[in-house]
Amino acid sequence: MKRTIDILTTIEGAIATLAYSCVAILLMGDVIGRELFGISVLGIKTVAVYVAIVAGFLGLVLATHHNAHLRPEIFDHLITGRRGAMFDRIGDLLSGLFFLFLAGYAIYFVGQTRAAGDRAAVLYFLLWPIQLIIPYAFLSSALRHFAFCVSPILKSKSQDR
Repeated sequence: MKRTIDILTTIEGAIATLAYSCVAILLMGDVIGRELFGISVLGIKTVAVYVAIVAGFLGLVLATHHNAHLRPEIFDHLITGRRGAMFDRIGDLLSGLFFLFLAGYAIYFVGQTRAAGDRAAVLYFLLWPIQLIIPYAFLSSALRHFAFCVSPILKSKSQDR
C-alpha cells in the first residue's frame, strides 16, 4: 500500500509542479507580451486560472499525504500515548468520511455542470473536464486518510511537531 501511495504522490506532485510552471510561464508571457510588444493573447489569464485550480487541488492531496494541513494545534499534546494514537486513527477515519462526502458532492456538481453544458468565459471550452480534478482530489484525500487509519505508519509526521 505504501508503494502505491508513494507512486501516486510522485505523479500528483509532478503534475502540480508542471501546472504551476505553466501558470508562471503563461502569466509572464502575458506581461512580457503586453509590456514589451504591446500584444496580449486572448484568454491567457483564463487558462492560467484554470491550470492554477488544478494545481491547487493537487496541493490539497499533497498536503494530506505529508500531513501538512493548516490546523489548530492546541490539543496536539493533550492526549498522548495509546489514547493519542487511537484519537489519531479516529481523526483520520472522520477526515476520510468527510472527504468521501465532499467527493460525492463534487461528482454531483461536475455532473450538473456537464449536463448544463457550462463553458468557460472568453474561450468557451467545456468546464466539466477541468472540474474532474475536484472529485479526484477529494477521493484521493479520503483514500489516504482511510489508509492512515488502517496503517498509521503510512502517515508522515507533521512538519512542525
